[in-house]
Amino acid sequence: MLRVGLGPALAGLSLVAMAAPSDAPSPKVAVPAGSFQQGSATEADAPLRTVTLSAFQIDRDEVSIAAFEAFVAAGGYSRPELWTEPGRAWLAEHPQGAGANMRTQGRPGDHPVVAVGWFEADAYCRWRQGSLPTEAQWEHAACGEGGRRYPWGDQDAVDAAWFDAGKFGHLDGVSTQPVAEDTAPAGPLGLNHTVGNVWEWTADWYNRDSYRQEGDALDPVGPANGLWRVLRGGSYMNLPSYATCAHREPARPDRVALTVGFRCAYPQP
Repeated sequence: MLRVGLGPALAGLSLVAMAAPSDAPSPKVAVPAGSFQQGSATEADAPLRTVTLSAFQIDRDEVSIAAFEAFVAAGGYSRPELWTEPGRAWLAEHPQGAGANMRTQGRPGDHPVVAVGWFEADAYCRWRQGSLPTEAQWEHAACGEGGRRYPWGDQDAVDAAWFDAGKFGHLDGVSTQPVAEDTAPAGPLGLNHTVGNVWEWTADWYNRDSYRQEGDALDPVGPANGLWRVLRGGSYMNLPSYATCAHREPARPDRVALTVGFRCAYPQP
């Protein structure tokens, strides 16, 4: 059975595409090559380290409901070349994922898609000629050169799409904002909803000691395998402390939750 839960200023940047209809892919933001401080002095599993990244592009917005349903309409669930081997095994048991009703939850098409597992997110990004971002790519794109708690600075008293009314509050439904409309202050690259709105899948396997491993910090990709993939950014039902630049959350790749979405990364042309 498929289980669904609520779960948990750089120079040279540019928009690669203009705004488009909601069923089109997000505009891309170009991220120049460079080094930055990844991690945080306060996150136990994300100690500070210096990382160097090659240039890449990343979606300005999270993947919308309409954009994901365009993937479905184009036969995305019946094209095995888009899926990894474990993804194909998952697909055999869930040929349409959680279904359009679960992914939509009665929201307009310009809101972020939810109830997509890692395998589906990975296949969608492959269809768009991209991939899920690594943790390092996600964090650099979200927060710039490092040292910020949030993309805009250290203060959480802003109107972000997160839950700040108390730890034990109750939510009545999927309370997202449109992917291209962010009420929080812009980060250094101008990406929308890198914190709050929905959690975002990354490419990396989770390991508590990933940031402590010796080795090359050039374009790090995390462990070669594991049990959980990494989610970043927090969601509409999380407190601000879960939505920092460096907070990492492990999740099974087959996890389907009403708080989880994604965006894609791409090679620099």
